[in-house]
Amino acid sequence: ESQESQELAQEPVSVSGTLYVTVDPQPGQALHPGLAVRLSGWLYEPSAPQNPTGFNFQDYLARQGIFAGLRAETVHLQGAKETSGWGWWQLRDRIVASHRQGLGESRGSLVSAMVLGRQAVSLPHELRDRFIDVGLAHALAASGFHVSLILGTVLGLGKRWGDRRTVFVATGVLLFYVGLVGWQPSVLRAALMGFAGLLGLALERRVNPLGALLLAAVILLLLNPLWIEDLGFQLSFLATLGLVVTVPGLVKAMDWCPPGLSPLLAVPVAAMLWTLPLQLAVFGQMPTYSIVANLVATPFLVVVTLGGFVSAIAALMSPELGQLLAWSLDYPVRGLLAIVTWISQRPQGAIVVQPLQLWQVLGLYALIGGGWLVQQQRYSRRHWFYGVGVVMALLILLLPGSLAKANLLRVTVFATTGEPAIALQQGWNTTLIYGGDPQVTRYGVLPFLQQEGVNRLEAAIATSSAGEGWDLLLAEATPRSLYRLSEVGLFGDNGGTFLAPGTELMQQSVQIKSQSNRPPILRLQVGDRTWLVVGNLSPDQQRDLLQRHRFAAVDFLVFFGRRFEEAFLTEIRPTVILMPSAIAADAAEPVTDLGVRLLYLDEVGAIQWTPETGLNGLLETTPSRRDLS
Repeated sequence: ESQESQELAQEPVSVSGTLYVTVDPQPGQALHPGLAVRLSGWLYEPSAPQNPTGFNFQDYLARQGIFAGLRAETVHLQGAKETSGWGWWQLRDRIVASHRQGLGESRGSLVSAMVLGRQAVSLPHELRDRFIDVGLAHALAASGFHVSLILGTVLGLGKRWGDRRTVFVATGVLLFYVGLVGWQPSVLRAALMGFAGLLGLALERRVNPLGALLLAAVILLLLNPLWIEDLGFQLSFLATLGLVVTVPGLVKAMDWCPPGLSPLLAVPVAAMLWTLPLQLAVFGQMPTYSIVANLVATPFLVVVTLGGFVSAIAALMSPELGQLLAWSLDYPVRGLLAIVTWISQRPQGAIVVQPLQLWQVLGLYALIGGGWLVQQQRYSRRHWFYGVGVVMALLILLLPGSLAKANLLRVTVFATTGEPAIALQQGWNTTLIYGGDPQVTRYGVLPFLQQEGVNRLEAAIATSSAGEGWDLLLAEATPRSLYRLSEVGLFGDNGGTFLAPGTELMQQSVQIKSQSNRPPILRLQVGDRTWLVVGNLSPDQQRDLLQRHRFAAVDFLVFFGRRFEEAFLTEIRPTVILMPSAIAADAAEPVTDLGVRLLYLDEVGAIQWTPETGLNGLLETTPSRRDLS
C-alpha cells in the first residue's frame, strides 16, 4: 500500500469528474460560467458534520454527484479561454447590476433574488434568514409563484391578441425565464405545468392540473433521478399538490369570508398544510406567523416581483432604463422589508418540535390524503372525520417525543476548539454550558436545540465574558436562569447571576457546582457519573489549583489545554479525558502512564452520554454510531 502511494505521488494521474472548488475572493471575481481555467491546490474529501444536526456537507455534495473538493491556492487565468462565447450568466449579471444601481446593494440584491432566485445573487444572510423565518422563503426561490405570476400577467395582457398568438408569446416568455434563472427543479416543474396549460389553451381543451403535476414530476425525475432528494423539488411539488387538491375545498369552506379574501387565505393554508410534515421532518420547526405574513405581504410580493421582472427586461435593452424602473420600486421594497422585519421580531416566531421520523411523516400525509378523499366523496359525517384526524395528527406529532423526553438523561459535549460547550438534558429541561462563540452558537448549539424541540432553556451558564453568540442564543432560546462564572456581567453589571466558588445548582438528577472562577471550573454530577469541566489550563494553572482546592475523583474530564500536570491527573483520577484535538506524544505520556483513555473531539465528533448507552461519538467509519464506552 505504501509502495503504491509513492508510485502515485511520482506519476501524475489523470482523472475526471465534478469538484467543489473554493477560491479566494479576488481571483474568484474574474471567474464566470463557460471559462476554462487551470487551478492548483489541495484535494480533500468532504467531511460529515461533527456536531448533532450540523450541516452535512458530504451528503449535500453527494446529492449533486460531487464526492471531492479542491482548495485552490492559485488560479491560472493566463491562457484561460471561453468554452462558449455567450451565456445566460451575462444577462443575469447585467440585471443584478442594474437593480443594485437603482436601489442600492441590499435592496437591489433583494429584487434580483425575487426575480432570479437567491442562487443567482449573493443575498445578505440576515436578510435571507428573515424571509425564511417568517415563511416567505418561496419569494426568494424561483418557483411556481414566479411562473404563475408571469404567465398570468402575459395571458391577461394578451386577451386582445387571440389565443394562438397569446400562447406563442407566453411560451417564449416562459422559455426565456427558465433560461434566465437556470435549470432548477422547482422552476422546471412549474414551467412544465405552465406549458401543459398553454397547450390546453391552444387546443381549447381543459387540462387536469393534478395529472399535469404528476407528469411534470415523472419527466423531471427521468431527466435527473437525484432531484427526488432535492428539498426544493419536494417542497415545490407538495405545495403545488396542496394548491391543486385543497384550495377549492377551502374556498368553499370559507364562504363566511369576503369573496376576495377567501382565496388569499386558502392558498397559504393549503401550501402550509401539505408541506408541514416535510418541514417538521427536516427542520423541526414551522413559522408561527406564516399565514399572516403571506396574507399581508402578497400585494407587495406581486408588485416587486412583476416590477423587478419588467426592470430586468428593460435592463437588457438599456441599463439606464432598467436602473430607473428599479428605482421606482423603492417604496414597495421598503414596505415589504418593514413587514418582514416587524413579523420576524414578534415573540415565539417559530413552533419548535423534535424532527419527525419517517413513520410520522407518512402517517400525517395519510391523514391529509384521507381528508381530501373524504372531501371528494362528500360524506355527511365528514366533520366527525376531520375532528378525529386532528386528534390523531396531534398524537402522531407530540406523543413519541413526549415519551422519549419523559426519562431522558443525557450529556452532549459539542466538538469545539476554543472553549467547551456542553448541553445537559433531563426530561424537558435543558441546561447549556458554553462561552458564547458565534460559530458554535450558529452551527452547533442552535441546530441542536432546534432538533431537540427546545424553545426555552432551563438555565445557561457562561464560562467566559459575553460573546456575540449570546445575542443569537437569547433571541432563539431565552434561558429561565442565566448564570456566569466571570465576576464581570455578560451585558453590563447585572448580566446573569454570578456563580461564586462553592455554589451549587440542583436539578433532580443533575447537580452543578462551581469549583473555581479563576480559571472557571465546573463539577457536574449527572446520574451516577461525575464530570469535571476545566477548559484551557496550563500546567502552572493546574499546580496552582492543587494548592488552592481539593478535587475528588471524577469519571470524565473535559480538558481544552495542551499539556497535563501529572499531579493534577493523579488527584482527580479520570477514567476518560475529552479533548478538542490530538496532542503531542510527550504531552500525552502522563495520561497513558495512568491508563486513562483520551478521546479527541475532532476525530470522534461530538460525544453524547446516557446511562443506558454510555459514551457515543458522532463520527465513525460505519453507518452506526460509535460506542466509546
